Amino acid sequence: MDELEKTLDPQQAAIEAERCLYCFDAPCQEACPARVPVPEFILSIRSGNLHGARVLLQESNPFIETCGRICPEESFCQSVCTRAHIDTPLRIRELHRSVTDRTDPADRMELPTGIRGKVAVVGAGPAGLSCARELALNGFRVHVFEQLRPGGVPTQEVSRRRYPAEVDERETGFLVSRFVAHVWSHRVSDISLLLGDYAAVFVATGLPGEMMLPVEGMALEGVFHARALLRAVKSGETSGVGRRVGVVGGGNVAVEVATALRDEDPTRDVTVIYRRGIKELKAFKREVDAAIAAGVTFQFLAAPDRVIGQHHVEGLQVVQTHLCEEDETGRCKFEPLPGSMYVIPLDTVVAAIGQRPDAEAFSQLARNDAGLISVNEEMQTSMPGVFAGGDAVHGAQTVVEAVRDGKRAAVSIVTYLAGGK
Repeated sequence: MDELEKTLDPQQAAIEAERCLYCFDAPCQEACPARVPVPEFILSIRSGNLHGARVLLQESNPFIETCGRICPEESFCQSVCTRAHIDTPLRIRELHRSVTDRTDPADRMELPTGIRGKVAVVGAGPAGLSCARELALNGFRVHVFEQLRPGGVPTQEVSRRRYPAEVDERETGFLVSRFVAHVWSHRVSDISLLLGDYAAVFVATGLPGEMMLPVEGMALEGVFHARALLRAVKSGETSGVGRRVGVVGGGNVAVEVATALRDEDPTRDVTVIYRRGIKELKAFKREVDAAIAAGVTFQFLAAPDRVIGQHHVEGLQVVQTHLCEEDETGRCKFEPLPGSMYVIPLDTVVAAIGQRPDAEAFSQLARNDAGLISVNEEMQTSMPGVFAGGDAVHGAQTVVEAVRDGKRAAVSIVTYLAGGK
């Protein structure tokens, strides 16, 4: 299956690099959670030093190949590009990817010879592996605990059209083999047991649970949850998914699973059903555009009421909504229209309305009202020596934000183990 997006060829990349203004204060770099030195790596492209550009990218972001493909640039670097005041923003993510696609991993990060101690990282997604790399570079022996294959959401759930297996294997494989001393595949539920063997612990378990649609009929055959279905699509095990699919939700996961199901079988009729309008979609514009290009349709202002069927899904009953005043976050609220109930004929319903933490894990750690792990400014939890980051702390976020958390946590752990120095 061909990739959804093609990389810039050398001539295109050179022309695009010429457009950079090399701002002194570099707002693009400030807007990047991983603090990638954008003007510097673009200047390296301009001078023809692609290896140097790769080194700059790789030193600041362990997941450069991943971010070069799936980072929502419109929310970060490109959103503040000074060039936009002249014509259009620089295509920073595409330039980033053009470097990684044309160079090999720069294995010039030398690990210290001495071992300063052992640290446990629970969760091998972007936050966990970013923390592991920084700790290893600071002389710590890192053990990772991960029940699934290392790599997190990109590895397990992002479609191969957006994130090819060979890219995943190259990047994640490099990080694990180079910076992780050992990977344990068993579940960790009691952090205190780890503190006896490790000097510190970093928890980056993400949001393993999915929120249930609070409607009747969710136990019928033909009802799926989005992230579990994304993992099934990626492994080629989507038996039971029919020809008429309704995906309930308006976020990136909803759009991703809808696109993946269409890519897997273009004969499927896949519709995203959302209770608000197109302006209120939380999904990134690039993901919505890709879904539309794949043949996904959208049905707005429709709130699910119940899943219809005897033993198997036969349809989704929805009520038409209308938008009213804004809530405290600035999004429009919605209200059902009386007497506007109707049925969408379906044989598959996919719930994609949000993710939730594992409330049973790590009961010793303080949590907020949303069930997320509470941390201070140094990313330390309520238990001394235990730090946390990524989705388990902030809720669903992007890969580059998870990288930021992993790097910050590593700095805090090194400082903590050095007695605050």
